[in-house]
Amino acid sequence: MTDRLSSSDGAILLGIFIFPVMVLFVSILLMNNGVLIYTLDDPYIHMKMARNIMSGHYGINLGENAAPSSSIIWPFLLAPFSVLGKGFFYVPLVLNVIFSWMTVRLLFQLLSSVAPGYKAIIICGWCLSTNVYGAIFNGMEHSLQVYLTTLIACEVVRREFLGATKVSSVFYLAAFVLPLVRYEGAAVSLPALAYLWVNGERKKSLACGVMILLAVASFSLFLKELGLGLLPSSVLSKSDISDFSSLAVHALNQCKMYGWVIVVVIVFCCFFSSRKSLVMLLLGVTLLHTLLGKSGWYGRYELYWLSFIGVFFIAACVRCLTDKWVAILFGFIPLAFSELAYVTFSTPWASANIYNQQYRMSMIAARLDEPLAINDLGLVSLMTDQYVLDLAGLGSYEALRLSRTQPNALWVGELMKRQGVKYAFIYDEWFSGLPDYFIKVAVLKLAIPNISAAQDSVSLYAVDALSAKKLKGVLVDFRTRNPSDQFEIDYVQ
Repeated sequence: MTDRLSSSDGAILLGIFIFPVMVLFVSILLMNNGVLIYTLDDPYIHMKMARNIMSGHYGINLGENAAPSSSIIWPFLLAPFSVLGKGFFYVPLVLNVIFSWMTVRLLFQLLSSVAPGYKAIIICGWCLSTNVYGAIFNGMEHSLQVYLTTLIACEVVRREFLGATKVSSVFYLAAFVLPLVRYEGAAVSLPALAYLWVNGERKKSLACGVMILLAVASFSLFLKELGLGLLPSSVLSKSDISDFSSLAVHALNQCKMYGWVIVVVIVFCCFFSSRKSLVMLLLGVTLLHTLLGKSGWYGRYELYWLSFIGVFFIAACVRCLTDKWVAILFGFIPLAFSELAYVTFSTPWASANIYNQQYRMSMIAARLDEPLAINDLGLVSLMTDQYVLDLAGLGSYEALRLSRTQPNALWVGELMKRQGVKYAFIYDEWFSGLPDYFIKVAVLKLAIPNISAAQDSVSLYAVDALSAKKLKGVLVDFRTRNPSDQFEIDYVQ
């Protein structure tokens, strides 16, 4: 691979990257009345944490420690930018554009021997297949995760196929940072370091592995010192593994989604069976992702794994096929990853879902200006300085424990009483058996196709008649000031 791009490659790179990103960006602004909204509510959790980190606090509510972020370093990376005021809302987008640009540039370097036109087709096909464009607009750390994963894979390709005798120092930096970006990054970093150990780079690989373990352990001790668990509550709340049988079910579900990709990896390993350390690396990463990783959740959790194995698949195709046939193959490959391609194309509508549900809730919460219980923590917590009780458990270990151990949702009322909360904006489907004294004041409904919101409708509750009257008054005023045919408010009281 060459380190520099030719002027023609640079022009093509701008076209196949900047143009799709700009189309998605402008589409989002047009659908949301000029407001940039990410395709998920989760990035706003990180933004709220980032603001509090700059104030010397780790959590959502000041005075209450919490660990609702699945990333160790992402909130800290955002924190210095939290002083930018309204400009802070654009920071995750800018960072993701930079990281995704760097990812695509790595792929261009990998394809340095391919004719420019074919190269553009290959890159576009792969970016659609792995949701590179769409992931930019989820506002989270996945674009950085994919970049680091791609960098590690490209370094291994240089060593295996392009004559490099050693990986560069940037490999070790990427391998160290990757698990800190997301825990599942260890499924790439540790096998990659084992690969280097087997191939003679023992001191550096061992030192890097020890540093990863120390960094992750130190963060766990930091959480413990704050009175929290050893893992973030967001990691625990999304885990479906509790014993061997649940692990088996989890692995089976993974195979149902991407079993055919696992078969492709195995076939690839058979073709390169003489490269035993490479086979060990690919099978190790695939096994760890299948057993401990996740897939889905609006096309983000599997991206690092697909990107990693994809680099080797691209390199093998370039070695074994003509440019024309590689371009044909990757021109059609989005059909095999149609769900991820759909995520990219549906990005503006997914953003509109969050705009017309979570963003509208945050506007209502700001007008209400009272402590509030919710099950979507991000935008509401970011837009209000009042106490926010997270009933989904991302920001509350106690809520997470109660939701998993109690037979009904009566605990919601007890927890709200304890925190002095009189209002709840929640999905009814998530909480069966609410206290009888809860008064459903209204239902906020999406009037557009639902892509990324967990449910179409949010029920707005108060715990007494006086609170219900105040909430309805706020809702009536809010609806009058915000006419739209993309959401509805149906009054119950």
